[in-house]
Amino acid sequence: MKKNNVKEKIVDATIALIGKSASIESVTIRDIAAKAGVGVGLINYHFQTKENLINQCVQKIIGNKATCTFLAQNQGISRISILSDLFAGNASDNTSQTIEAYLPVIKEIWGDSKSEEEIFLSTHILIATLQSAFLRRNVFMQSTKIDFYDTEQRERLIDIIIDTIFK
Repeated sequence: MKKNNVKEKIVDATIALIGKSASIESVTIRDIAAKAGVGVGLINYHFQTKENLINQCVQKIIGNKATCTFLAQNQGISRISILSDLFAGNASDNTSQTIEAYLPVIKEIWGDSKSEEEIFLSTHILIATLQSAFLRRNVFMQSTKIDFYDTEQRERLIDIIIDTIFK
């Protein structure tokens, strides 16, 4: 099996287990190895730590642009990812990748009416607001009566944020 196929198989198995699990902590390296059909040593070789593996899984999922649904459905991994990005952010972290994924959409909305800097800032405001609503769910819900974890309310929140930023 090629190196990339093994890594992809491990990532896919991890994503599947996270999706079925109540928390990230309950997913073990042994569970991942069994699901992927590989030895624990291969996981350690390719990812070094469970945290590195989880981060790569998050990047893959977020790359599919289902950011808010992912946050709500995978609260443990999302919290780890966002807090990690806030404490030690870099140009390739999950938040940066999410911003990069949304930039073309925001650019299309603004067209030529905004500078690259304004488009970037609009995108950053959108992502940061959603992350804040997720991380501070209880405080946010007290203030706005919007529950980030409720699909309909979350979609309404996204509409409000977009209307606020783009009007």
